Amino acid sequence: MTYTGRTLGIGLMNGKPFAFYLLCSRSFPKRKALIKANAAYIINQTETDNPYVSYPVVRANERYTVVTNGLHTDFIFQALEWEKPRKALVHVLDAMDYERDEYSTPRIAGVVERGSERGWLGFVGKEGLWVRELRLKEKRAFVTATYNVDGFIEIALNDFSSAGELASEVLKLPFKHKVLSIGVVENKKSWEVEAAP
Repeated sequence: MTYTGRTLGIGLMNGKPFAFYLLCSRSFPKRKALIKANAAYIINQTETDNPYVSYPVVRANERYTVVTNGLHTDFIFQALEWEKPRKALVHVLDAMDYERDEYSTPRIAGVVERGSERGWLGFVGKEGLWVRELRLKEKRAFVTATYNVDGFIEIALNDFSSAGELASEVLKLPFKHKVLSIGVVENKKSWEVEAAP
């Protein structure tokens, strides 16, 4: 099993786009997910001065879902009001750069669009920045992470029909130190967001 740290993926299930976030953590395992309408937050439950362990992780509107591992969630979401996803990712990731913690933790991000088979992934670390537009594949996810994933990988997922089922499937992935997961799936009006456990 590999330690990937913060991990996210985008894909297609039954012709509809989905996104997920998987929190793997060695240093701060006592965290919970807070779901509020079309948004999700990671809440730290350990006393610390580290500013990077609580953050918005999902923001969604009628068209887009953004999933990231930090404060850039909100900035990308706002940028989508006037920019297309690729440019929003490039501009925000370039401006915010990697996290200035002891690990120089990369920032990762994903965007999916309702009714579309396209998705976008982005990454900025100490030694590079990339953004990719991808054609999503049925029952597959394109996954990137803060550690031990070179660019992104493609994985298969079992069938699911709800955000909660997606979150539960993500917790089965063979990565070390899993804490929680958040699933986002398209529904009739916008998006459904659920966490596991």
